[in-house]
This record gives sequence, structure tokens and C-alpha cells, in this order.
Amino acid sequence: MSTADRVLGVLKLFTMDRPQWTIDEAAQAMGLPVSTMYRYFRSLTGAGLLVNFAAGRYVVGPAVIEMDRQARAWDPLIVAGRPVMAGLAGHVPPTAIIMLCRIYRLQVMCVDQVADPARALPISYERGRLMPLYRGSASKVILAHLRPATLRSCFAEDCAAIAQAGLGEDWETFKASLRAIRKSGVAITCGDIDPGIMGISAPVISPEGDIVGSISIVSTVDEADEDRRATYVDLIRGAGREVTERLREIAWPAVV
Repeated sequence: MSTADRVLGVLKLFTMDRPQWTIDEAAQAMGLPVSTMYRYFRSLTGAGLLVNFAAGRYVVGPAVIEMDRQARAWDPLIVAGRPVMAGLAGHVPPTAIIMLCRIYRLQVMCVDQVADPARALPISYERGRLMPLYRGSASKVILAHLRPATLRSCFAEDCAAIAQAGLGEDWETFKASLRAIRKSGVAITCGDIDPGIMGISAPVISPEGDIVGSISIVSTVDEADEDRRATYVDLIRGAGREVTERLREIAWPAVV
């Protein structure tokens, strides 16, 4: 492992469950000398990625916030999705949430949401939170569009989680479940993440033809009767296609 990899590994120690670390604790966790870890912390602190806030305890620093601001402004997926999400918001109840997610290290992360802060549903899937590939419509529609080799690897490593998610207890059933999602063009789940909450999601495809993310309508099951659910399906299918097209235009601007 290179020095750069080890330095980046230090940042991975900082999680929601463990947001604070001392140099000694980090050295022990990574199996490195304290002197080496001191150099890593000094470099990360100098870059603003960590900050020493009290008695040698470090937390994630302001450079991460600066980078988040840049991502909000210039991430092509967010730029492509934002106007589409705003348009969708005009066709759903004020309690509903429009959510944009991307695949990240074989997990799925919400990168943007459009919601009425005073009336939107209280959901646990907030921006920046990672979710497994097998829970929720936003994840399952991404899963369904992964390459076959990746899917086979996922099944080999996580067959128990896949079965628990209702996607199949064997490889053939798993493939059939994902094929049905691809054919439909959307994934629909009820209560996968939060009780009583329904998600309807469509894929977003990169200019190279790979799955990059998903766009979703999140509402309560009670709000979505059969007619409204059919409307949501049509809306989200169109939204997925529109974000895909906008992403292609951003990535490959016309030469004039």
C-alpha cells in the first residue's frame, strides 16, 4: 500500500459512528507507528481535511465542506438532475421528496434532494448517507443495471443479504428479479428503509452507457393509490431519461 493510500485510509476512519480520533488511536487502528501517523495527521490538518478541536482529538475539517460546496455546484449528476427534480416536485404532494442518488463503492449515496422543509416526510435516507445495493428502490434500480460480472460477484459475496431483500435465493432467481426491473424501467419498494414509505426510482445512465445513479419519488404508501402510483411511474421513467440526456450534454458539449 502506498503512502497516499495510507493517508486516505486515515480519512476513512472518520465515520458517523466514530467521528473523533486521536493520533494514538488512529495509529493503533491502522497498525502504524505513532510517528508515522503524526506526519499523516499533520499533512491532513495542513490541508484542512482534519482539525484538532480539543485535547488532541481530531474531526473532519472545513476543507471537506468546501469540497462539498463545489460538488453541489459542479457535480455533473447534480447539475443534470437539479432542473428535472425541480420539475418533478411540481407534480407530487408537498410531503413527497425527490431524491437523486449515485453509485459509490458498490453502495448507493443520496447526493441531492428536493423537498418542502416544513412539510416533507421524515425519512432516514438523507443526503450523504450510504445505503447497500439491496435496500430501497433507489439502490435496486441501480443494482439491476450493473454489469453481469459485477452482479455475479455481488451474489457470491452477499447472497444472504440478497435473499433477505427479496431478490432471490439463487443466482437464476436473482437474475430474473433484476431483469424484471430493467424491463419495467423502474424499481418500486414499500417499507424497505422506512415503514410506510414507498420509493419509485428510475436509472440514470452515463454517457459511456454505464449506470451512474437513480432518481426517485419518495412518498407514503397511503398517498399513492393505484392511479397516482401509475402517474408516478410515468413521471419517474421520463425523469430518468431526461437526466440521462442532460448528463450526456454536460459531458459532451456541442462544438460550435
